[in-house]
This record gives sequence, structure tokens and C-alpha cells, in this order.
Amino acid sequence: MTAMGNVFHAFDHQYELYVEETAARRYHVIINIYSEAEPIVLHAYPNKDDAIAAAQTFPKLYRTAQQRGFRLAGQYFEHADGRSVHVSFAMEPGTTPDKFMKVLL
Repeated sequence: MTAMGNVFHAFDHQYELYVEETAARRYHVIINIYSEAEPIVLHAYPNKDDAIAAAQTFPKLYRTAQQRGFRLAGQYFEHADGRSVHVSFAMEPGTTPDKFMKVLL
């Protein structure tokens, strides 16, 4: 994968989140959690605006998941009780914290 550069970048005390444009004109939303060894590609989009919108919404959804006892493990939000939710639910265009909370229940 050849990266063309970041078109969005956000920081948090636990991670950085960015949208990377690839040579194939795809836009990858990537999270780099500081305590993990490898960055995780959360989702790929054909459209830059969708990728940036998802990246802007993701921190709220991630916080919602953490508050409900989930942690991000690869492309899944995993709960200690064994529940697992694929990250794509958080990456759907138009996902709100309320909609996402229902998926986590």
C-alpha cells in the first residue's frame, strides 16, 4: 500500500486518528493507539468526504464504547463478558452515538 498522505489528523491522549489517501484513490481511516504495537485500519472509503466524516465522528463513538466496558482489539470492540462488535458499525456514514449505543447493548 502506497500512502499519498494524510487528509485528516486528530489526536487524543490515548491515540491518534488519521485519514490516509492511498495510491488507488481509497481513503483509509487509521487509528494508532499508543499502547498498541501496530496502527489499525478501521475502514476504507472510496470517497474522501465520507472518510473524513467518519474520522470526525469516531472519537465520540469510541468513547461511548469505552464507557460501556469495551476495548478496541483490531477491528472489533470487545467486552470482558465476551460480546464483540465489528468496527464497521462505528464507521457507517451517519452513525450517531445513540445509534451506536444500541449496537453495543
